[in-house]
Amino acid sequence: MSVVGPDLDAYYGSFTSEREKEVLQVPLRLVSAWSRNDADGVADQFTEDGILILPGDVFKRGREEVRSFMAAAYAGPFKGTGVTGTPVDVRLVGDEVALVRTHGGILPPGESEIAPELAVRSTWLLVKRDGDWKLAGYQNSPRGAGATLRW
Repeated sequence: MSVVGPDLDAYYGSFTSEREKEVLQVPLRLVSAWSRNDADGVADQFTEDGILILPGDVFKRGREEVRSFMAAAYAGPFKGTGVTGTPVDVRLVGDEVALVRTHGGILPPGESEIAPELAVRSTWLLVKRDGDWKLAGYQNSPRGAGATLRW
């Protein structure tokens, strides 16, 4: 979500404390990097040992694995895509740990609405390192009409 100006208030919704807004900058930065198909920008949102888990048996550990995965994805199936999301839960676990849940999904090139089969529920585990919030863990799963349960 390339959100600027008054639209930020809509994005933050009921999460209006300065700490909540600070934490929610991570999803905003990731969405912005994704809109540019910028693998470095996405990877930079993670801690050095951060974990990325996606449907389809994707498990990446560490910033470099995330960067490599995203670069390949932007050269292939994610080329020209965007992502969007809305925070639905923000839990400040401590001064340097937060848990965020968002609902969103992948936007195919030229689209502004999420197709049901591309809708996801995401969990973001954030930690504060050197004064900046970073992703220690990110996982999403299908939600809505496109969701399927696989055992």
